[in-house]
Amino acid sequence: MELRHLRTLDAIARHGSFTRAAEELHLAQSALSQQVRRLEAELGVDLLHRTSRSVAVTEAGQVVLDYARRVLSEVDGLQAELEELSGVLRGKVAIGAIWPTGSYDLPGVLGAFHHRHPGVDIHLIEHTADHLLDLLRRDELDCAFASVDPDKLGDEFAATKLFEEELVATVSLEHRLAEAEHVTLEDLSGETLIAYRDGSELRRRFEWTMASEGLQPRNAFYCTEMAAVRALASSGLGVAVMPRSIAELEGPPVAIKPVRPAPPTWPVSLVWRGRRRQPPAAKAFLQLALEAARGEIPEPADAPQLRAA
Repeated sequence: MELRHLRTLDAIARHGSFTRAAEELHLAQSALSQQVRRLEAELGVDLLHRTSRSVAVTEAGQVVLDYARRVLSEVDGLQAELEELSGVLRGKVAIGAIWPTGSYDLPGVLGAFHHRHPGVDIHLIEHTADHLLDLLRRDELDCAFASVDPDKLGDEFAATKLFEEELVATVSLEHRLAEAEHVTLEDLSGETLIAYRDGSELRRRFEWTMASEGLQPRNAFYCTEMAAVRALASSGLGVAVMPRSIAELEGPPVAIKPVRPAPPTWPVSLVWRGRRRQPPAAKAFLQLALEAARGEIPEPADAPQLRAA
């Protein structure tokens, strides 16, 4: 059994495809197939179930894959720490994020990190909080910016809350609520709402808030992007409840109304797996990201300017 066999199995499992795994590893598909067959022959089990359209990991393959990923993580960590001792930080950092991140300047942080450590590849994916936490559990991400309360995560994760933002109602300038000083949850329960996709923590938190008052939202439109939600509200198609920082962005005109008496909020936290030994590149990014939240980064004049939360 060789490390290259384990890397091949990991790549095929992640992509569900020999073709995409071969592209990632810069190998011919025939070479990948040969490596898998050798590994299966050595272990005496089938690791992959192949169909004409996809590749799935068998039950035995999942056991091997879990061990393989731990081995590869340790080997990659060893190499990274040796490079850190030499004063050269290399490798990659995998970051997950809800988007946008409100008042926290994530693009600026990423730019500053690249300026400090040009030898590190940055991988960023956007998804729901639930999916990002699942990727953290599988060590497919080093950290994530997610809408979660650190106190409710338990011992599995470590997290720092970066900020907590007010949610506001956004309506067209011709809407009946446009002239109101504020809106209530009861007002919103009677309106057509423009909601976010399934799994959205923002949508979930607002629905919990409504449910705590015995109310149920009338969701009629579902979107995956906040700018689209705002545009639909501006067009008079319904009411959108969103973070104030998004409502106040430039774009189609909207009326912004606070929710009273107790405004719902939306936290954004930086999360990582607490018991994991972080590679040097991930440790460096976590340190910079937390410094940015505290406004503690002295940057040279030619570096991207950061805005603290």
